[in-house]
Amino acid sequence: MRNAFIVQLFLTTIPPVQHPVSKVVAAPGSDVTLGCPFSYSEADNILNLVVNWQRGDTEVVHSYYQGKDQLEKQSAAYSGRTKLYPDQLTEGSASLTLMGLLASDHGEYTCIAANEQGTSKGRHLLLVAVHQDRAASAWIEAPYDEPQFEVQTTCGSMVLSYTFMQGFPQPVLLWRNKAGSDITNQSHTRADLDSKGRYVVQSKMELKATETQTITIEMSLGMLNQSFSRSITLHPLPECCENPAGPRNHYMILSVRRESAGATQRTVVLVLLREDTMTTGPQTLSNGEEGFSLTTAH
Repeated sequence: MRNAFIVQLFLTTIPPVQHPVSKVVAAPGSDVTLGCPFSYSEADNILNLVVNWQRGDTEVVHSYYQGKDQLEKQSAAYSGRTKLYPDQLTEGSASLTLMGLLASDHGEYTCIAANEQGTSKGRHLLLVAVHQDRAASAWIEAPYDEPQFEVQTTCGSMVLSYTFMQGFPQPVLLWRNKAGSDITNQSHTRADLDSKGRYVVQSKMELKATETQTITIEMSLGMLNQSFSRSITLHPLPECCENPAGPRNHYMILSVRRESAGATQRTVVLVLLREDTMTTGPQTLSNGEEGFSLTTAH
């Protein structure tokens, strides 16, 4: 019993071998093979090997154990489109081929292989390109949705935030001041991939709210010729900053100029954002499907 306990303790304290995430870009309709190396020796019993491929946290792509494929719990989206290579398992490879790639196959794939040697875990970020013209074999990016913007204001400062979603690859973003000078280095941009392998890009710029300012953000997406240009002009009245102890009547005229490739210019003017005597926190202006909304943190 004592020896059994020691063996069990030894096995549970060995961390799994983690392989770095690899990025794979492939075309729709093609086949792609994702690697999964693990430790294997001639003394190992293949019947004790367990291999599981999944997409995201829960979607089963392919499973292998007890010496054969086990596809009862395989996601219907991958039925008939996966292939594991039994002859490679004894060489320490649990590579999986995905056949007939679909745009919806975007995402992160994880392979877990466990046997007497321990556990190995590998991850792949699969990005399926978008095909525009098969005759010309022109591969383009996935276009981004209309950007969402948010303005957070206090008496002395303002934070502009733009979010671009559902696109690929990562776009080029530029911030410019009224003179047209590049001030991108003053911004903070974060880019993340969603479960489908498309980008969510958020860029923020903090400004002083004590003087009139015009700020422009530009987004471009290479071969797709997709571009956005948004200019925001802030005209603050400085009463609350000049007299913080007095009535808090903070008015602004916020005009938003919108330009898109191939689209007519539009200007939205938002007048009289007011911070009154009942306001104790910053105000947030954001746009959505139903227009603009203003909220105040108390």
